[in-house]
Amino acid sequence: MKILVTGGCGFIGSHVVDMFVAAGHDVVIVDNLSSGTLDNKNEKARFYHEDICEPGLEAIVRDERPDIIDHHAAQISVPASVENPLLDAEVNIKGTIRLLELARRYSARKFLFASTGGAIYGEAKTVPTPEEYVPEARVSICHLQDELRAYIRFYGQQHNVGYVILRYSNVYGPRQIPHGEAGVVAIFTESIMRGSCRRSIIFPRHPRV
Repeated sequence: MKILVTGGCGFIGSHVVDMFVAAGHDVVIVDNLSSGTLDNKNEKARFYHEDICEPGLEAIVRDERPDIIDHHAAQISVPASVENPLLDAEVNIKGTIRLLELARRYSARKFLFASTGGAIYGEAKTVPTPEEYVPEARVSICHLQDELRAYIRFYGQQHNVGYVILRYSNVYGPRQIPHGEAGVVAIFTESIMRGSCRRSIIFPRHPRV
């Protein structure tokens, strides 16, 4: 099966690519390398240096004709989404719609969407939070808009594009960039490795009772 992964050189996307390759699939990566790196690229996957907001994306989908589009490319910074909501919407909302339209136009069988579980629920009153819980974003609106406006579900119902929406929580591990609010585990780990992280920062000492 041929799978196109956007953001396939990023932290999460590159691990997804590795799993698809290991399972024997033909994998195509589209990444503009704004946060990803070629060091993460799987050697067995074909790579296109392209932005999901650029017209060149259509030629890639048209020529490759993937069975599945796995969409991991995104503007992930919460502060950036607040400071520049138009850019955020261009990448995360309109970029997703572009991919859905290409999935329809070139007959992709399924669309996999990497959403967020950390920001989409706000201060949920039910923990653990079930899938049926109504999203109530407090710090970021992009992924919420994708789902509330039901673009993905619309393409599934109207154009028979199968879909799966994944709501990742706070993911951490190898290849994570130790920068930004989402990389707190990587930040602490890097500080420990450099020996510059004081014990009291990670493990605060409490006064004896």
